[in-house]
Amino acid sequence: MFGWWKQRKIIRARIVADAEAMIAEHGDSAYWVARDRALEGRLYKIIDAERTSDHWDQVRFEIRRRTGLRTTDAATKYLGDGR
Repeated sequence: MFGWWKQRKIIRARIVADAEAMIAEHGDSAYWVARDRALEGRLYKIIDAERTSDHWDQVRFEIRRRTGLRTTDAATKYLGDGR
C-alpha cells in the first residue's frame, strides 16, 4: 500500500512541476498549450513515454486551478448569452 502512495506522490509532483513550468513559459496561454498537448497525445502526434495525454489533462486542470481560469464549452456559452 505504501508503494502505491509513494508512486501517487511522484505523479502529483510531476504534474505540479509541469504546470508551474508551463505557466512560467507560456503565461496566460499555458492552459491552452496543455490542452493541445493532451489532444496531440490522443492523436499520437506526440509520443512521450513519461507524459501521456491523461498527464497533460491533469496538468491542464492544475493550471486552471492555479490561475483561476474559467472555461466553458460553446453550448454553455451560448445558453448563458440568451441566444
